[in-house]
Amino acid sequence: MIEFLKISSMAIFDEIEIEFSHGLNCITGETGAGKSLLLDALTLLMGARSSKELIRPQSEKTTIEALFSVAGKEMVLRRELYPSGMNRCYIDGRLATVANLAEVSSGLIHIYGQHEYQDLLHPRQHARILDELAGLTREEEERAFTSSVSARESLRRLEDQIEKLNRERHDLENNLQELDAVFLEEGLEEKLSSKLKVTWASVELMNSANRVQEMLYTGTPSMIDIASEVKQQLLQIISHDKAMEPLLQSLEGIIAQIEDMNHTLRERSGAYAHDPAMIETLEEQVNSLRDLKRKYSRNESALLDFREELRERLLMLDQSEIATEQASRLVNESLDQYTRAIKGFLTKREAFTREFCKQITQDLHDLGMQGARFAVEQMNPDEIDQAFCAADGTLLSPNQLLRGEFFLSTNAGHALLPLSRIASGGELSRVMLSLKVHQNTSTDATMIFDEIDAGISGQTAITIANRLKDISRHAQSVVVTHLHQVASIADAHFVITKDSNRKRTFSRLTKVTDTDRVMELARMIGGRSPSSTVIKHAQELVRAHPGEH
Repeated sequence: MIEFLKISSMAIFDEIEIEFSHGLNCITGETGAGKSLLLDALTLLMGARSSKELIRPQSEKTTIEALFSVAGKEMVLRRELYPSGMNRCYIDGRLATVANLAEVSSGLIHIYGQHEYQDLLHPRQHARILDELAGLTREEEERAFTSSVSARESLRRLEDQIEKLNRERHDLENNLQELDAVFLEEGLEEKLSSKLKVTWASVELMNSANRVQEMLYTGTPSMIDIASEVKQQLLQIISHDKAMEPLLQSLEGIIAQIEDMNHTLRERSGAYAHDPAMIETLEEQVNSLRDLKRKYSRNESALLDFREELRERLLMLDQSEIATEQASRLVNESLDQYTRAIKGFLTKREAFTREFCKQITQDLHDLGMQGARFAVEQMNPDEIDQAFCAADGTLLSPNQLLRGEFFLSTNAGHALLPLSRIASGGELSRVMLSLKVHQNTSTDATMIFDEIDAGISGQTAITIANRLKDISRHAQSVVVTHLHQVASIADAHFVITKDSNRKRTFSRLTKVTDTDRVMELARMIGGRSPSSTVIKHAQELVRAHPGEH
């Protein structure tokens, strides 16, 4: 809510300060005194486009500053206009852009006037108003929609992928066959190259192996012969000197090692046989592997991954029917869930709107629109099954399916037509008042009504005054009015007066109480020179609704 408003050097305002009440604040004054200028100042705080004409002549700048109370905390918004066209905006003393100011103030000030019925002139807002009044949220519907869209998208991607794989199937099978033919493993080229190198060197290796065997075991004398002779001599020594037994043990170990070495050489030398066919086979394997690596631009590890990927793709093709059935089942299940959610929402809102439309229609009768009829048009829950998809098959969102639009017939016997096409400014103001009365939740926002009672008098004026009072009980309200019926029930009454001298014109804003308030009400009832009867009537109104002192 607005706690305090200060306007400096704006048009005919030198400097005015307003400390608003929590309830219904009323601003009155003669035509041209500057009531609308006060609202212009608030719209500037809401980010409206500025004009150099608003800057008071001979002033350096125009300043509008307001103190708001938001959830128990204070916030200060300020905007400065300069003759050069430059603007400076501040939020709690910090420099901000006009867009920042507009974003912050959009939830703090709501202005309703003869030409400012954004919520009622845009059908897309009607559903939001209805949902709020009915206490409905769309969280479940949005989740169901997201799930259904996701399931449909998954099925579409799967079908596209299967179609693409079917086109590629021949290539996939050939590629897999080609990779399987080389018996892929990590480091295969290195192993094949090493084996080929050994095979090429087989003759030289065989000769070297034979020479080593001769020296170790088969030659005369060989190392094993010499070691045996040494052993015999050691045995002779040990028969007389037992201290030499460790030497014998060491020698026996050497003899065992020589025998092991001979055994290994004998076994391995068989592999050194020169085999031209083996060489050709190994060369073919190495060349095939290198060709594959060049063809697919991958090393052995990446080729193994690619081979697995090919197997998975082909497996997907083999199991495509099962996968498609599962994905289709998810699409149907998620659509059923979405359908139930939308149907349930529309059914609840339809039940609410039946009584709600009766109440709004009765309110409009009370506000002087005899014969008027108010209605809400939304999709029939029983027909929703046929309307979930657009012509191109796209699933419709909750915003599209849950639309609700206000319709109005202003005269008995006339057809219901969209509110945005048929209602005049005065009729819109009355519909808006009726809706705001039903939006009875507490809010930090300030409701500002700009002469919504224009052209209204008598009992209808009293009804409008009571509606405004009802609204002010749950949201701070500021009303610019010409009706004494409205001003008389205000919690705080402010009067704007305009004075001039030879050099300049200026307006003042004063909070009126007691006698001043009586005289302002008397002026509103009987003009500038009210009779004693009118003054007495004004006194009775003040006593009945004393407001703030």
